[in-house]
Amino acid sequence: MSFGMLRRATIVMAAMAVAAPVMAGQTIRQRPPGNPVERSAPDDEDDDTAVKSSRAAPSRDSDDDRPSVAVRNRGTRSPAFDAKYDAGMAAIRAKNPGKAVELMRPVLADFERQYAGEKRDIFCALTPEQSSRYLADAAKANRPALAVDSGWCRAQYVTGYALIDLDKLAEAQTAFERLVRFAPQNARYLNELGYIFMKQKKWKESLDAYRRAEAAADLTPDRVKEERCLALKGVGYDLVELGDLIAAAAAYRKCLAINPDDEDSPRELKYIEDQRKLTV
Repeated sequence: MSFGMLRRATIVMAAMAVAAPVMAGQTIRQRPPGNPVERSAPDDEDDDTAVKSSRAAPSRDSDDDRPSVAVRNRGTRSPAFDAKYDAGMAAIRAKNPGKAVELMRPVLADFERQYAGEKRDIFCALTPEQSSRYLADAAKANRPALAVDSGWCRAQYVTGYALIDLDKLAEAQTAFERLVRFAPQNARYLNELGYIFMKQKKWKESLDAYRRAEAAADLTPDRVKEERCLALKGVGYDLVELGDLIAAAAAYRKCLAINPDDEDSPRELKYIEDQRKLTV
């Protein structure tokens, strides 16, 4: 998430210039499933006049990325897939994203081979709610559709996440844009896409992705609050960067209404209030 010229240390970096303050907020990464680990966003070095005000990055709770029980077509996924997937996740947690990309490459190639001639719209869902929504939307549009095993989405997610760690943002963006075409109502993937746009200072695109993630949160029933609050903090961050402090504050307050214990939102609201005082 993000908007504006500011430097970030950790997940969040407030940038305040002495003569002309710059706006800042927090950037939140969505962690892949597995044991939670602390992680920092790289510093932004484009504003040499900014004074860095370090803020603690909130830890991201991990969760199981379980395959959907509503999958219509499992395809011919190899029993070895889970082992490769687990190895890819282990590589990310071991800070070896290059290895994770290589481990997922044959998995993704296998998917491409399986569905190379498929004419129907392909969707992959991680929850029954997502699967039902995709197929219902396709039926409404009178478009033939196929819901496939979630394994492809999981492998693509690991790849895209690792590419961000490798700072290959253009490739990561391509990976996640393709991923959300197959899983358009997956809040986790949309939140990650919002982060990628933020890293590239594409504030409007980031805002759109986070808003889509907020709207899709209900389709992740075991993580509705987490995904929605994460998306709202992205919305707030982007709106600060775009100069809409009032709407940004509203987004953070909405997150606090969902999770009163959120640590980022009060800090960002204080920052917004300080900025508003400086502009009157």
